[in-house]
Amino acid sequence: MNSDYLMYSATFLYLSCYLPELYSNYKNKNSNIYNIPEKIIMLTATSCGLSYALINKKIPLIVNYGPMLVLDILTLSLRIYYTYINNKINQNINLDV
Repeated sequence: MNSDYLMYSATFLYLSCYLPELYSNYKNKNSNIYNIPEKIIMLTATSCGLSYALINKKIPLIVNYGPMLVLDILTLSLRIYYTYINNKINQNINLDV
């Protein structure tokens, strides 16, 4: 029980790495289709980790994987959206030329 602080520290550090990525995706508004499979795998892994934590009622793991699942969904959604928008813009540019 006294080692739970390690999991909470890992959660904080992991989430602090996600925030610049989300900001970068929003600010740059670019992504390509090659980034999407990585995010799908991360979403699947996070879902499995959260399922394990819920089944075994491990609070530190639930605290870790819960926000990560939300951030994975948000990141994947942004990447899919910007990939779609960028491809649509590129198609319109190609049609104009």
